[in-house]
Amino acid sequence: MKNTALTMILILLVVTGCNLPYRQQPAPTPDVVATQVATLLTQPATAAPVLDTPAATVPPAEIATATAQPTATLSPTATATSSPEDPRVLLGEPDFTDTLDNGHSFGLESKAYDDDYTYIRVENGALVLTSRYATGFRGWRTGGTKLGNAYLEARVRVGECSGADNYGLVFRSPDFMKGYWFQLTCSGNWDLGYWNGEEYSNLASGTNASGALLTSSNQTNRIGVWTTGSQIKLYINGKLISQVDDTSQIEPGSYGAVIAAFNTPNFTVSIEEFSYWKLD
Repeated sequence: MKNTALTMILILLVVTGCNLPYRQQPAPTPDVVATQVATLLTQPATAAPVLDTPAATVPPAEIATATAQPTATLSPTATATSSPEDPRVLLGEPDFTDTLDNGHSFGLESKAYDDDYTYIRVENGALVLTSRYATGFRGWRTGGTKLGNAYLEARVRVGECSGADNYGLVFRSPDFMKGYWFQLTCSGNWDLGYWNGEEYSNLASGTNASGALLTSSNQTNRIGVWTTGSQIKLYINGKLISQVDDTSQIEPGSYGAVIAAFNTPNFTVSIEEFSYWKLD
């Protein structure tokens, strides 16, 4: 599809999904499908500035000819126990819980998104994302209600992974092309940043010093973000790990998930539940 003004209008009209790099690149060509209320953009990314050092990036031409298919075995595990500061405990019943019985919230009802790099679908009660190649390409998907002041939490089950393979929440995405990324690595590092459509700004990062994050393969973690105005609080398994003040995007925005394989081809995560509590 040619990069025309009409294409850009279509991008702004769709209701979920993006795939963007950390560094500024020439505008990617979107795949806008008439029957799919979503857009997923694919671009190569350099190493995340605060996460583990990734494997070398394979040139796109090599990726395009690869034949790997998504094959990851996910085993259920218990999540970490909650802490007294756990928002899920403090706030009581959520205002809404999406158990992903269908893909309606993410424009994936009775269909999947599949390109050369990222495979996204809803199956077996989960939003499932697979990053095909260990090259740092980042795929994201957004949908659902636009949230302003709220606590948002996702329960994420991780398949086989190692090192810098990372996954996390996208939130306050105003137009499905921008938004905050709260990312975790399989080795235990975390990162918060904002992609403004042209470049990535790191806002905070750290390691698993508190032991809140269950690392390595076949683990389940709860990832949460508490947003009130410019204040952002980050939670892992109910434990507060950081607090940031940032005005990049304080208006309501959509939420979703992001994935990137740096070490494990066909790295797969399953988001089994999104819940939110409105704080207005």
